[in-house]
This record gives sequence, structure tokens and C-alpha cells, in this order.
Amino acid sequence: MFAANRVVPVLAVGLLLALTGACEKPLSTAPEPPGAAGATASFTLSKATLLETGISRLVITVTGEGMKAVTVDTAVTAEGQFRTDLKVAPGKNRLFEVSAYQDTLLVLAGSDSLDLKENQKVTLRMKLEFQVPALTLTPIDTTLAKNSTFTVFVRAHHVDSLCTIGTKLLFDPARLQVVELGREDDFLKKNGGAVTQLQFSRDNVAGEVKLLLGVFPAGKSVSGEGKIARIVFQAVGSSVAEIDLSLSGMDLGLYDQHAVQMPAVALGSRITIQ
Repeated sequence: MFAANRVVPVLAVGLLLALTGACEKPLSTAPEPPGAAGATASFTLSKATLLETGISRLVITVTGEGMKAVTVDTAVTAEGQFRTDLKVAPGKNRLFEVSAYQDTLLVLAGSDSLDLKENQKVTLRMKLEFQVPALTLTPIDTTLAKNSTFTVFVRAHHVDSLCTIGTKLLFDPARLQVVELGREDDFLKKNGGAVTQLQFSRDNVAGEVKLLLGVFPAGKSVSGEGKIARIVFQAVGSSVAEIDLSLSGMDLGLYDQHAVQMPAVALGSRITIQ
């Protein structure tokens, strides 16, 4: 997620840009269009987002009729933080595009446009979508009281002919306990197939949930994005708890209708227990 001062993840990423008027001091000696507006873009990626997706580079571009295109291409710090100041000519349909890369691999991308006037302060909200197959836990960040329960959903993104899902959730049993497991079949059944449950189990001693599901027959595989399952946790200890989502290991991963494994990323969840 990206935000004007602090990012609060919603799925994987979102963007807030604060745009202010031409009265700001120019950031460089380069000529600017009359009435150029200042755009400050800041973001913070959560630790889980940064480490598990491996995002290392961010590209922001701003284009529009009658203006010179603005591009910022920068490395993402180990803390997942970034801030830059842009000078953007006011006008209609200024297109903001954000791309997040894992080295040279495009992982997330999104765009939105706005009409930008002189001496104006506006907020651009942008949702970045996965550009590679991915499995995530949503919500990514949750704050709750000790002994309360909460639900996380396993969700697939940007899959093509998905037929088999194998994943593990790893958590600290001293802080979290699983109280309920449930499937979400609408997405996997959308082409008329049946969901075969090979394994959906919990181990509150080891701190593990294992999920193995398949779509039968393979010709009814699904594409796009949707929920796969839900897990209800109880917060039994205070502090911060990470729920890791893994696609690495025997029987794990995302597979298409030809049993070919998709190159995919996995994104877990961060729980703050008060």
C-alpha cells in the first residue's frame, strides 16, 4: 500500500498522493510549466509485503495532454519507505501510474487519473493489482484485543487455469489459536467444477494450517481472483503476531489444469494484539 504519510495496507498495496499548489518552492532549477503543482508521493510497505513479495523497485509516472511526462524510478529501502516530490502541470486527466517490481519482474501495478488545478490539494487513491499469480491473506494488517476472534481469508490473484492449490499458514501458537476452518467455494466452482478437499487441517501445537484443494475435472479450472478459504483465529497473547503464508514445499504451490506449477508469490498477515 502507498499513502501520503503512512501506508495502511488493504490488500497488497494502495496509493495516496497529496497534490498541492504552485506556491511551493521549486525542487530544481529545471523550467516548469506556468502554475505547476507540487505532488508529494510517500509510501511504506509492511514488512510482510516487502519481504514476501520481494519488491525492490518502484516506478511512478505522470502523463497528460500538454505536459511533459514525469517519471520516478527508485529502489525501495529495506524499511519499505519512499518519498519523492514531483512538479506536475495542472490540467485535466493527469494519469498517475505506479509499478512495483521484484528486480525486473512486474509484481504490482495500478493507475488512476484526476483533474489537477492550481493551488489545489487533493488525494489520489490507487489500488495496485497483482501482475503475477499470488496467494494472500486478507486483511493484511489487523489490530484487535486479546481473547477476541478474527477471520483471515486465503485469496488467489491473477491466476490462469488454476486447478490445484497447496499452501501452509504458519503462526505462533503462544499468540494465536485456530478456532474454525472453512472453505470459500464460489470462485473455484465458477466454471461448474467441483472442489476436492485433499487436506484442510489445523495444528495448534505446532502453529500450522495446511490447505490442499483441487478443482475437478481439470477442464473446469478457473482464472482471475477470488476467495479460497477462511480461518478464524483467537488472539491468546499480546504483542505482534505474524501469519506466514507459504507456497514452498512438497505438495505446495499453485498448479494449472496441466499440473504445471505457476511462478507465484505469497503474502501473509500481521496481527497486533492489544
